[in-house]
This record gives sequence, C-alpha cells and structure tokens, in this order.
Amino acid sequence: MRVCFISHSAGRYGAELALVELLQGLLCLGVEVLVLIPKKGPLLDELERLNIEWRIVGYPVWMSRPRRLRSRVIRLLKTALMSIRVAWIIRKWNADVVYTNTVVIGVGALAARLLRRPHVWHSHESLKHNPSQKFDLGEQTTSYLLHRLSAAIIATSHSVKNDYKHLPDPDKIRVVYQSVTPCANAGSREPVQNRLFFQCVIIGSLHPWKGQDQAISALAQLTDRNINAHLLLVGDDGRRYRAQLVQQAKDLDMTRRLTFYGYAEDPLLLIRNADVVLVCSRWEAFGRVAIEAMLAGKPVIGSARGATTEIIQHGQTGLLYEWGNIEDLTEKIQFLHDNPEEARRIGHTAQQWAANRFTQNRYAQEILDILSEVAPNLSGTTMHHFSTGKVAVSGAAVSEIVENEPVASGMAEMETQVETSNRGAI
Repeated sequence: MRVCFISHSAGRYGAELALVELLQGLLCLGVEVLVLIPKKGPLLDELERLNIEWRIVGYPVWMSRPRRLRSRVIRLLKTALMSIRVAWIIRKWNADVVYTNTVVIGVGALAARLLRRPHVWHSHESLKHNPSQKFDLGEQTTSYLLHRLSAAIIATSHSVKNDYKHLPDPDKIRVVYQSVTPCANAGSREPVQNRLFFQCVIIGSLHPWKGQDQAISALAQLTDRNINAHLLLVGDDGRRYRAQLVQQAKDLDMTRRLTFYGYAEDPLLLIRNADVVLVCSRWEAFGRVAIEAMLAGKPVIGSARGATTEIIQHGQTGLLYEWGNIEDLTEKIQFLHDNPEEARRIGHTAQQWAANRFTQNRYAQEILDILSEVAPNLSGTTMHHFSTGKVAVSGAAVSEIVENEPVASGMAEMETQVETSNRGAI
C-alpha cells in the first residue's frame, strides 16, 4: 500500500510527533509513504532520519485566528489552487490513499476528490473547544466537507469523536489513541538527590488554553501553606501571555519559585526530575504529556476535561481536579507532597497501565486496518464507496478519470515543474 500523508506544518508538536510515530510503525508493516509539508522545519529532520520521501508544497491552512473576509477568501482560493498541485504529486507518486493529518488543512481532501482516491482525515483537534481558532468556511460548512470528502475520520479520543456526533454517518468516525514511545531510559524513577523543594512541572505552549496561570496561583497557595514548592514551565514563548505570567508571578511574589525553561525537544529528563506533572489545560484532544509522565512513572494531576479524563483514572493512574478551581488544584498537589508513598504508588500504577496501551505497533496496526477498509483491493481497479452513495473508480482507471476533469490542463502544466524533495525531482 502507498499512502500520501499531508501535514499542516513542519514543526515538532503533538500532531507532528504522532505522525512520526505512525510513519515509523507503518514502515515496519511494509507500507510505502510520502509526506507533503508546507515549508521547511524540524519535521524534515525526522523524515530524513527515517529515510522517508517528502515534498514541500506551500499550501495554506483553513483554520486560524479570526481574519477579515478578504484574507479568508484569498486563503481559500489558494487552498483550491494548491489542491491541483497536490493532486498532481499524488497522481505522479501513484498513492493508493490520501491521509490528511489534521483538520486545519483541506488541500489533501480536495486533491483526493479530484483523483477519486480514498481520503482519510485524522482529527487531532476540536472543532468547537478553542474559541480563538475559526475555520475560514465556518464550522458548519467545514463539518459538511469533513464528512463528504472522507472515507473515514480518525479521532484521537472519544472527546474529539463527540465533536462529530452531528455528522450523518457516525460509523465513519473511529477512535484511535496515539502511540507514545519513550526513550530507552524512560522507565527510571530514581528520586532526585539533595533537593529541598517539591518540583512541579507543566509542559506545553505558553497559551491561556494550557492553564499555566492556574499552576502559578496554586504555587502561591502552596507557599502560604509553608510548602517549599517550585514550578518549572516548559514550552515555547508566547510573548504576550508570558508577559502576563511574569506579571502574575511578581504580583504573587512567586518570581523566585518558578522558572521559564523554554522549548524542550525532549522533555523526558525534565519529567523524570519532577515530583508531579501538571496538565492544567482547558481541554485536551489527547494528552501526550500525561502519557509521557505516566511512562516515566511520575504522578500526574490533570483537569477533569476532554481526553484527560479518558487517560487519568482518578486515584489510580493520577489525580483529577476541577478546571479553574485553584483551591482544588492546590489540594491535589499538597496531597502528593504530604503522601510520598501514595505518589509513588500512583506513578507506578500509571506506568504499568500505560506501558502496553500506547505502543507504536498497536497504533500503526489500527490505522492500517482502517486504510485497508477504505482501499480493500489495491490490485487493478478499486471501487470506493463515498457518502453520496455514488461509486468512483480508481487504481488503473485514475488516469482516464483525471484526463476528463476540468483541472487536467492545470495538472499537465505542473508536470514541467520540479518539486523539492529528499529524493530529487518527481
């Protein structure tokens, strides 16, 4: 099977890390992959390391902070035009399935539709829980396209799946938990020696969504209770929000009790040196940080929202608190501080629970099963059934179909262009 993956960025964040894990697993299962990205970035280093083909195509996202109508229209037009370029690459590489790794881009789905190839959409984010991000076409129209242009929609959790329960065909939506593969020494839970304070760590981009302000407020309450605690904030720099957090720390006289670490490519060592890992997000689609902490044998305190509640079994594999309730968060941190044996028990239980559930082999096999369903016969002509009830022919007949498309002339012109790739020209 040959699968073309479309990534919304070349960064190294949650969706991209999940993509790398999936690619590694699929390669072991004999799947051939091609990855399209919009620009250069750290993801390319991972693809080079895995010897995976890639192409850079400057397609835009169709979801961001609200913009003026003119900007949205221009971006949508660019999406439509770039889908033709992407379709040409997919056709030239002869992909069996097109796989869009996030719902914030639409070029992969449009390109797959032009070619009559099956398309899979992987939703790593919520359609409705982040008010700062809006779809250019609006939520209702985008939801319609997600359903119409997909043979399957993969959700990272049941919390994400619930965002799609209004779609006409719920059977299209599959929940597949990501894999999280730690380094070889992730299982070490040796305590840090000669430390006089209780180390709390929160990992994530500096953004109000991640709730770092709640962790700082809880730190202040812990100090009032004569608990010698320290907070390490790990994440890239959101300048405006960081300035707010710095001012909050000054107002609470907590400046000496917290550290802004910045971005950490591999936060494992920081997790291992923590006494507790905090997940204070307003809502999480999956919760990679929580799993990383569990695999390292560390207790996790998370907000009782989104997929965090699917990962943390309160009192067994972690502790949950009511999001926004600083008193509740403080109580949970103090409980682990005052009961180190219980903290170790929770960390150990979580480690055992997570070890066999978030493996790369399981993740890749579940995705491959879905890919095999949407493209069940890769020899000769394949019949794919779409939600409209119509049947489209692909495989050996794709070339003939594309030649009859209105975009054929535009695709033909692109065959004179050379694509940037780690394999050279297409």
